[in-house]
Amino acid sequence: MAHNINGIITSFTYEGNLPNIVLLSNYHLLPFNSNDGMTSSENTISPYEDLTPSIREIIQGLSYNGKCAYIETAYFGGIGTQLSETWENGKIIEGPLISYDGIANKKDFENVKIVDGSINQALKNLGILSQERKDEFDTVGLGKYRSNRKIFEEYEKNQ
Repeated sequence: MAHNINGIITSFTYEGNLPNIVLLSNYHLLPFNSNDGMTSSENTISPYEDLTPSIREIIQGLSYNGKCAYIETAYFGGIGTQLSETWENGKIIEGPLISYDGIANKKDFENVKIVDGSINQALKNLGILSQERKDEFDTVGLGKYRSNRKIFEEYEKNQ
């Protein structure tokens, strides 16, 4: 089964106009769709598949309100990658981080650190503590979303 999501997670209540859902308490997820017009004509920033300069500008701006993280997953059948970076006060404070699951030949990118649980590390940076025998990813409920389409559907339902 595939798991492909990307977006910004805030450590504060997001009150802007971009589509978003509440993950846990004040933590919001702002998903991005590479076909939404904002990012479709832009090149992505390596090693990411979906992060563009426009999205990075949004993260940078939001990070003045509190810590934020960009996350991205690309899995099929339990094999894949996850990437993250954490921002605060307009600067990257950790990342890019990449994790490989079930991939023997790990690609080494310049200025990218290979770690176990890239997204869990970003969530810890935002202040998420794992609960009830779950990791940080499942503590905030990211495991229930297999694609950004599902996140956008939840956003629309709550409008």
